[in-house]
Amino acid sequence: MKKNSLSKLFEGRKKYIIMFVIIAAIITAFSIKNINKAVSVEAYSINFGTLNDTYKENAVISFGKGYHILSKVNGNIKEVLVDENTAVKKGDVLVRISDRDLVYQKQLRQSNLDSYMAKKEESDIGKLMTTSPMEYINGLGSSLESARAAYEAAQTEYNAKQALYESQSISLMELESAKASFESAKSNFETASSRLDESNKYLKSLKDEGLSEKDISKKFYESTKKQLEAAIDAEKTAIAQLDMQIADCEVKSEYDGIVSSVPAKNISMAVPGQELVVVDTDNNEYRLECSVLTDVIPYLHVGDEMEAEFDLRGTKKVYKGKISEIYDFATEDKSPLGLKEYRVKLVATLNDVGEDNILKNGYGVDAIFTLYKNDNVIAVPLGAVFTENDSDYVFKIEEGRAKKTPVTVSYKSSTEAVISEGLQKDDKVIINSDEEKINDGVKVRAK
Repeated sequence: MKKNSLSKLFEGRKKYIIMFVIIAAIITAFSIKNINKAVSVEAYSINFGTLNDTYKENAVISFGKGYHILSKVNGNIKEVLVDENTAVKKGDVLVRISDRDLVYQKQLRQSNLDSYMAKKEESDIGKLMTTSPMEYINGLGSSLESARAAYEAAQTEYNAKQALYESQSISLMELESAKASFESAKSNFETASSRLDESNKYLKSLKDEGLSEKDISKKFYESTKKQLEAAIDAEKTAIAQLDMQIADCEVKSEYDGIVSSVPAKNISMAVPGQELVVVDTDNNEYRLECSVLTDVIPYLHVGDEMEAEFDLRGTKKVYKGKISEIYDFATEDKSPLGLKEYRVKLVATLNDVGEDNILKNGYGVDAIFTLYKNDNVIAVPLGAVFTENDSDYVFKIEEGRAKKTPVTVSYKSSTEAVISEGLQKDDKVIINSDEEKINDGVKVRAK
């Protein structure tokens, strides 16, 4: 009786078991088929070729006149020495900008330098070795407190001057002077704090090494000497930069000519990139002026060849030239989309205009600069390269599979990447490396 019941139960579920087996077989067959199925990819065959990457920018032609003399520093206009129609020679001083704040900053830097030099000299002759490292650190602590007090006093003074300036009780010059003093005091305080922290940490590390007092003193003061030498170098560099800025406070003519405009008369304070004087010349030289994005400037140098392209009623004329000047500061601008961007002014001289007299002063042209040119390089589509952990890779096709391969990228254009290491001629790489199905080791098939 029990046996008949089991038979009936089996007969009743037999069709479900058969259906399950069939479904499992289908799923297994589908999985096997897909495991063996290769991902279809676009492949690029490696070969040596030429890459010429150029950059185009709108520019304006000036024919031997309209040289714009710009300020290179911040400061109040102290004196304007020329008027319209004044004849000037190259090197003549046109405008003087107040260098008071810069001189004050230089004096502070010089004071810091003298202090560091004195401490280094004292260390060099071994006087510091008569005191323990802790005594030296205590001295740094006292210096820090003095710097803190000076910083807080300068901050209070600056805040007060800001309020007075807003109420029009003091001039902008007085406010800028207080600001310079505050920033200098802040820098001194931060430097003193950093030196004390570094000395404490270094002394602790020496003690943790289990060194003798004599060895600790020796290593500690060797480190102190290096810190002083680094600080001395930093102050000398800062002073040299301030000297250049102070020299730039005398704005000089860069050319012989006639002054046609003096915008400096209408402003009280100059900022870098601001037009101060315009000098007209008669040297029959075609100049090209444009503003170039800051991320392009590192690829351009004075003396580099360039081209100017001019569209004359549908016919393009191309003139060759050379970059003659690149300004050493950037100015803020707006992109056509209204986004903030920074640009550097660049000047080029055209050298083969000829006698057709097509170009006129003020004409707009396209300035074309070569950023990269090489006739024997390996370049791949930009989409073939991907980055992981600050390293660049491509997927190379080897034996029908994608192989993640490290590469060295020496240059990137808007469409291609130059590979200096990692690939050889006739290698094949996958163009779209960001496709989800592509991973290291996956089976692929080139389209």
